Amino acid sequence: MSHKSIPHPTAYRRDIDGLRAIAVLAVILFHAFPQYLSGGFIGVDIFFVISGYLITKIIFQEMHFEQFSLSKFYSRRIKRIFPALITMTFLVFIVGWYFLPPQKLGSLGMHIAGSTLFLQNIVLLNQVGYFDIEAETKPLLHLWSLGIEEQFYIFWPLFLLFMKKYTPKWILPMTAGLMLASFVLCLCLVHQHHAEQAFYLPFTRSWELLLGSLLAIKRFSITESISRDKNIRHEVIALLALLLLAYGLSHFHAKSQYPGIKALVPVIAALLLLISHRAWFNRTILSNKFMVAMGLISYPLYLWHYPLMAYARIMLPDGIPALINIGLIFFSVLLATLTYFLIERPIRFSQKKTYQIPGLLSVMCIMGAFGFYVERTNGIEASIPDQLRPYMLTRDETFTHWRRTTCLLMPDQAAAAFSPECSGDKKQPLLLIWGDSYAAAFYAGLNNVNNKARYGLAQYTAAACPPLLGFSSPTKPYCAEINTFVMKKIQTLKPDTVILHSTWDYQKDELDTGLSATVAALKALHVPKIILLGPVPSWQGNGLVENVFYYYQNSLHQLIPIHSKYRSNFEADHKQEAALQQLAQTLNISYVSPLKVMCNTEGCLTRIGKESKELTAFDYGHLTLAGATYLSHAILPELLP
Repeated sequence: MSHKSIPHPTAYRRDIDGLRAIAVLAVILFHAFPQYLSGGFIGVDIFFVISGYLITKIIFQEMHFEQFSLSKFYSRRIKRIFPALITMTFLVFIVGWYFLPPQKLGSLGMHIAGSTLFLQNIVLLNQVGYFDIEAETKPLLHLWSLGIEEQFYIFWPLFLLFMKKYTPKWILPMTAGLMLASFVLCLCLVHQHHAEQAFYLPFTRSWELLLGSLLAIKRFSITESISRDKNIRHEVIALLALLLLAYGLSHFHAKSQYPGIKALVPVIAALLLLISHRAWFNRTILSNKFMVAMGLISYPLYLWHYPLMAYARIMLPDGIPALINIGLIFFSVLLATLTYFLIERPIRFSQKKTYQIPGLLSVMCIMGAFGFYVERTNGIEASIPDQLRPYMLTRDETFTHWRRTTCLLMPDQAAAAFSPECSGDKKQPLLLIWGDSYAAAFYAGLNNVNNKARYGLAQYTAAACPPLLGFSSPTKPYCAEINTFVMKKIQTLKPDTVILHSTWDYQKDELDTGLSATVAALKALHVPKIILLGPVPSWQGNGLVENVFYYYQNSLHQLIPIHSKYRSNFEADHKQEAALQQLAQTLNISYVSPLKVMCNTEGCLTRIGKESKELTAFDYGHLTLAGATYLSHAILPELLP
C-alpha cells in the first residue's frame, strides 16, 4: 500500500456529529414519549456503528504513520469518558441518598460499581430487562451501552495491533468473520428466547461496532473528500438510509424481538449515512448548526437524560405529565452543555498530563469501591431516618420462612425437587396449600399460627406457577409438570382442605379455564373442602417498604397511616376480588377474602403488631411473616373442615 494512497488524518465531518444528534434525540424521545416514538431505542445502534467507524479509522491512521500507542489511546478514552461520567454518577448518588429507600439505594450502589468498571451491561443482565417496567426507575440503566463500547475498546486495539504486525492482509477478512460470528450468535440467542442476553452481552452486540470498523478498514486506502459536489449515488444511498430509519423508529417497539434481524435496520441505515457524505441530507440537514451542536454534546446529553427521567418516575409513580417530560429534556440539554464546556472539554484538551490520568483513574476506583460498599450494606444505615429503620425490610426476613427450593420451587426446578417434608407431619386434619410464592408467604403465617400442632400442613408451591391445570409459560417451563405432580400428591395425601392461592393476576379466559379444570379434578378426588383464597392487598412500584419511605418523605416526616390507600392498588384489588368471588360461586367452592380482613374504607393495613412496627408486606404484595400470621389468625376458622 503506497503512501500516496493513504489519507492524512481525516478531516472533521460535521455530518457525523449530526448523525450523533439523530441517535441521541431518538433515544431521549423514546424514553420520554415511547407512545410517539416507539422505536427510538435504535439510536443506541447508530451510536455503535459510529463508534466502531471512528475509533477504527483513528487507530488505522496512527498505526500507518507509526504513531499509535496503546497508552495514548487508552489515555484519550479516559479523558473523553471519565470526567462527565464521574460528574453525573456522583450527583445521581447524592440525589439517591436523600430520595431513595435503602433497597433502591443499595441497587444504585451496585450500578455505580458496575458503571465505574464498565460492566453495567453484565450487572443488568442478572437483574432486569431493558424494556421491563422496573427498568424505568433505575437511574443508571442507560450505561449498559457504555459498558459494551468500552469493553470493545479494550480488546479491539490489541486485535488490530496483532493483525497489523503479523498478518496485515487478513485484517479485513478476519474483521468480517468476527462480525458475522457475533451476528449469528445474536440471532441464535434471540431465536432461543434469550433476547436479554443478546441485548446486553458484548459478544452479541459487537457486530454493530465491527460493521462500522469494516467500513473504516475498507475505505482507509481511499481519500475521503468532503466536497459539496453533488453525487446522485450518494443521494440514493441517503434516501434509502432515511427510509430504513423512519421504518425502525415508527414500527419497532418494546415488545419487538430485539436485537436480532431487526437490528440490521438501524445499523445499515447508519452505515449508509456514513457512506453518503456528499448527499444533500448530510450536507444540509446533518451538518446544520443545531444538529452539530447536539452531536457535540451527545455524550453528556445521553448521560444526563435518563437519571432525570428515572427519578421523576420514582417521585411520580402515576406517570410523568408531558410538560414535565419536556422540561426534563430541556434541563438535560442545559446540564449536557455545562458539562461539555466546563468539564469535558477543559480536561479532554488540556495539555497538563502529569496528574490527570492517575487522578481520574483513582476517582473512578474510589467510586466503584464505594458503590460496592453501598450495595453490601443495603443502602447504608446512616441514610435512613431513625423513625423509619424498623420498617426498612430486606426480603431475607420473610424468605427464610418460605422453604425456598424445597417446598417453594424456583423457576429452574422441576417437580422432583419437592422435599418429603412438604407433605406435612401426618397430623389431622390436613390443610394443603397449593399455589405460587404468594401461597408460600401465606404458608409461613399459617404455620406460625399452628404452634400447638392442631392440624397438619402441606405446602406445594412454585414461583410464578398458579394452581391452574393446563397453565404453561415459555419462561416457566415446569409449571404444567408441577401442577400435575401436586394433583397426584393430593390423591395420595387425601387432605381435608385444599387452599388455592396466587397473585391471580392472569387473563380472564386463562384464569376461568385453568381454575375450572383444577376444581373439577379436585372434586373428582372427593376433596372435602376446596378454598379459593382471594388476592391480598397490593402496592404500586416496588412495594410497601418503599411506599413507607416515600410517604415519610412527602408528608413532613409522618409515618404512613395504619390503613392507607397511598400508592396502593385498592380499586384494582377489589375489582379482581369481585371477579374471583363470582368464579368461586360458579364453581361451587368456598371463597375466603383477605381484603375483607385487611382493608376498610380508609385503605388496607400497612402496619400491625406491637407499636404498629410490623409491616404487612415487604414488596408489592407478598405478606411478611407478621402479615401472614395476622391473616391466618383471622381466617383460620374458615379453613378448618
